[in-house]
Amino acid sequence: MEDNTKQPLTADASLYNGQPTDTGSSCPSARLTSCTPSISKNKGGVSVENVPIGSNASNTKYSNMREEFESISKLYHYTKFDTAIKILESHSLRFGSLCDMNDIHENNKLSYVDLSGNSIQHLSSDILETIKNEMAKYRQISLTIDDMEQNKLGFDLHQMWGLYADKGKGVCLVFDKDTLCNNLDKDVQHINVSYDKAVESFHIAKPNDSQSIQHDMQEQIKKIFFHKRNEWEHEQEYRLIKRCSNLEKEEYVDYGEALKYIILNSVIENTESVKFKNVEKLNKYTQRVPILVYGNGLLNYSLIDINHTEIIWNSTKGYDILIPEENCKIDV
Repeated sequence: MEDNTKQPLTADASLYNGQPTDTGSSCPSARLTSCTPSISKNKGGVSVENVPIGSNASNTKYSNMREEFESISKLYHYTKFDTAIKILESHSLRFGSLCDMNDIHENNKLSYVDLSGNSIQHLSSDILETIKNEMAKYRQISLTIDDMEQNKLGFDLHQMWGLYADKGKGVCLVFDKDTLCNNLDKDVQHINVSYDKAVESFHIAKPNDSQSIQHDMQEQIKKIFFHKRNEWEHEQEYRLIKRCSNLEKEEYVDYGEALKYIILNSVIENTESVKFKNVEKLNKYTQRVPILVYGNGLLNYSLIDINHTEIIWNSTKGYDILIPEENCKIDV
């Protein structure tokens, strides 16, 4: 394979804490060049550049990492760093209970009606308990997908970094959608979540019959589990749903070869807790998966490889970033 690794140009700007790493006299001139803003080599005594990682392009049929990244359909999973380590260690994603979801009505859908049109109010407590127990058997894995219609890429969602990835100190795992979904068991339902003004009721033909309740829920899985109200549309959710008959047993999906990238955020708390030292922990469980960095560059948001030799994406939809002339300081 041809070596497409580029030597980074030196500039006193970085993806360090979302700000340039140096200040000084103003720069009289600047030029546009196709280059990645350099990540600071050493902050707080921790070297980023010397951390071992895998090769840039994980598949030899692509000439560079950007080409591979753009070529695949992707699913993203935002999580805390410690949880990401557990996922990498177990090589699997865990199905979670709907009652743990942030949507307070996910496991409390007060919209059951029978085919005669009677609402939930007329059902006895025993029937309601049976419905609740059946609902509890459904578990989910929430992922994020690119929204190409609105040009909202799944890794470029600040609220997701804030809410699910420990305010930017966590991790975004990137999976090949086709590889992941093709290896799912046939009893796993998976599609995009639809967002509507209101969540419709679902019907139960014989609410006093547990078999009928189970059957009717299975027939209406999309209506029950893949529809949410509009205020959740910022999550761009792609959901996996599975009925787990044993409530005491944990259920998992082995992601196989689907994990393609690990994205860190450039946000850190201070120079003594440089986040990139966690790269060593990540590499303990996965040497071959490229690690990328998402964050605020000099003029825009960028996605680069941890070695800062390739730019994968930036928010200008191009690959030209303003870089100061050689030996020129930036006045901020």
